[in-house]
Amino acid sequence: MLGIDDAAFLSAALRRLIEVSAQRGGRAVPRVYELEHQLASAAKCSVEGTSEWLDEPRPAVSEMQLIETSTAAARLGVSDRNVRALAARGTLTARRVAGRWLIDADAVEERSQKRGNQLP
Repeated sequence: MLGIDDAAFLSAALRRLIEVSAQRGGRAVPRVYELEHQLASAAKCSVEGTSEWLDEPRPAVSEMQLIETSTAAARLGVSDRNVRALAARGTLTARRVAGRWLIDADAVEERSQKRGNQLP
């Protein structure tokens, strides 16, 4: 089990990895974004909603649980192309990272519920 300090440290390290990757024209795999978000949330919740352990504000991309286009497509019962089109139009909340769409998992769940789909 990780302590608060360890979770905060790992979250900050992953944020830095994401930043450096972007500066060098690369991208981190979606799982890195997911882990950073989970660690930041765990540490933040553990200190009762304060963010005093953060050295800098979290990047906007880490405010979401991000999933790949193919995962979103499977959950929505549509094609990857359809998910990319929804993201490009702004109909589905997503971020473009190094040429790839990363989709907000909450937006996928919300859209799925509106359409009456059951998530796998």
